[in-house]
Amino acid sequence: MAVADGANELRVICAGGFRAAMEKIAPRFEAARECKVILTFGTPAATREACVKGTGFDAVVVTSTSLNDDARGRLGATFVVAKSPVGIGFSPQAGARPVGTLEEFRAAIRSLERIGLSDPRAGTNLGADIIAAADKLGFGADIRARAQFVMGPGSVVSGHVARGEYEAVITLVSEIMTVPGVVYGGPLPDAMGLGTPFEAGPAGQSKAQTEALAKEFLAFLRTEESQAAMRGTGLIVFEQG
Repeated sequence: MAVADGANELRVICAGGFRAAMEKIAPRFEAARECKVILTFGTPAATREACVKGTGFDAVVVTSTSLNDDARGRLGATFVVAKSPVGIGFSPQAGARPVGTLEEFRAAIRSLERIGLSDPRAGTNLGADIIAAADKLGFGADIRARAQFVMGPGSVVSGHVARGEYEAVITLVSEIMTVPGVVYGGPLPDAMGLGTPFEAGPAGQSKAQTEALAKEFLAFLRTEESQAAMRGTGLIVFEQG
């Protein structure tokens, strides 16, 4: 099908934590709609900056925390499409430990020497949020003493763990389950109060053709086909009314 003035191209800004799901969803939408989806992935800070600029995209799937007032002002109506729990993954050498309860999680942390976290300077605050949550529960010092900060998203940290450079990674489940070689230990206990929702929505200003295509894409995210892809990467799907 011929493309006229980019009308059959959809530019989507996507959070890194949603990447594994998007890389399954986008090709299926392309095949169904006979179009091209151009994806730009980034950290919360990078996707926020792109949204604030307000140009170069037709739709977004980004973390709720990345959408400040300025960013939301550049978008149309958004909806929460899924949530990624925060979990822990282990290197093959370390092997999994039980983490289902807070006591088990604390014991697992104390049994390790090096735990990979995303460096806040990389544009994501999750590593800092994990330590802050542990501080409130009285064992932040245990994580802080073992933390190895990596300049990259959780998937990059998980790669270090898969190679045995660190014994464990704490990040979004969607950035653990999809990295070969990491032994997934499970989500963190509810008492940690962590998890990252993802919101989807259209650009506030688009050409009529791309606006229609973005609307179709956002509707496609609500289909069982797309939701199955999300679940397969560890995401919790929010049913839409």
